[in-house]
Amino acid sequence: MNRKALFLLALSLAVGALAGAGVMRWILPLKELGPKTLTRQNPPERHVLYWRNPMNPSLHSDHPMKDNMGMDYIPVYAKPAESLKNAISVDPRIRQTLGIKVVPAVNRTFSRTIRTAATVAIDRRRSRSVTTRFQGWIRSLSVLAPGDTIRKGALLARVYSPKLASSEKDALIALDAARSDPGSKDNRALWEASRERLRLLGVPDPEIDRLEKTGQARSVLPVYAPYSGIVTSIGARVGDEVSPGKPLMVLTDLSRVWVDVAFYSNQLDWVKPGDPVTLRLPDTPGRVYRGHLHFVDPSLNRKSRTIRARVPVANPDGFLKPGMYLEATMHPDPRPDVLVVPREALIRTGTKTVVITEIGHGYFRPVGVTPGVRSDHWVAILSGLHEGDRVVVSGQFLLDAESQFENVSARMEKGSRP
Repeated sequence: MNRKALFLLALSLAVGALAGAGVMRWILPLKELGPKTLTRQNPPERHVLYWRNPMNPSLHSDHPMKDNMGMDYIPVYAKPAESLKNAISVDPRIRQTLGIKVVPAVNRTFSRTIRTAATVAIDRRRSRSVTTRFQGWIRSLSVLAPGDTIRKGALLARVYSPKLASSEKDALIALDAARSDPGSKDNRALWEASRERLRLLGVPDPEIDRLEKTGQARSVLPVYAPYSGIVTSIGARVGDEVSPGKPLMVLTDLSRVWVDVAFYSNQLDWVKPGDPVTLRLPDTPGRVYRGHLHFVDPSLNRKSRTIRARVPVANPDGFLKPGMYLEATMHPDPRPDVLVVPREALIRTGTKTVVITEIGHGYFRPVGVTPGVRSDHWVAILSGLHEGDRVVVSGQFLLDAESQFENVSARMEKGSRP
């Protein structure tokens, strides 16, 4: 064998070795990947049916082109399976540009923290009217305006009453008769009856004792506070007539108050009577009050569009005043094993609610759902989804618009066929 033949043989062996090494270099990694990874990395190619005008769906082309505005025609792909009916496809190259983000629907313990506004109100059960039991006219008032704090036994007003003066004079006659004949039981009984009549007219015992001691009747009598409280209203002024049916003023005990909490309609599914509520003053963080929902108003406030719920609260030092603003916080009982998706996944379409689901290989489909209760970040799904379904939470409005556009395009094409 000559030198030339030896050279050609060596060259052939070298080329063969290099080719074999290259083949093994690609075959071995593929074996390590396995069939599942190959399937995931190499989805089946989609077949382009035609290209359509981006502005006029009825204009088609059998090859890529641009319209008269320089915009690329949009490819329309064949659906690989019947399961992709009503689905839309997104080119992986533009998925990131659209900002599409997908998360799974999950079963989880569903909880929510409710924060809302509240105001202090008087407890109507602790309000009492101050009235006189006799007819008369107000000579003076010690209380000038609502909001004054009154202690039991404090002087409220002085009332001129001729009728009461006449009753005191009749009592003095009975007293004189009892004193003139101490042994007479009838005279003594008459005096006791006169004292009781004065009490029934609202004359306090100190005034009756003064009458018995001095023997002088008075036509102007003081009216004292029968209990402590805050003046919440004044029904008469100096010179006004008073009578048993006309309140002089109203006193309210503020040792306990009502707090009216405002709930919006989307919060009502979480609240019920008996739930604990924490109340804080925005400007006084150190003061915290606690209570329980006692009553939920069945009617809606038309101005604020809220439902009022009442919380009785202890106010031993009287710091809470009617009209004060509070911040209410509630932690309702959590609900276990609820199918939820992020709230931003929902799309309201007027008459229904939909989410965009990912069904694989770059395909997405709108699905109608029935939403339930909501939290700050999640919404319960009553029907339409299953655990593990992947829903779009970012970019879904673009996909929904494209889905509706595809449906309109399909109807236009169907209508244009002979």
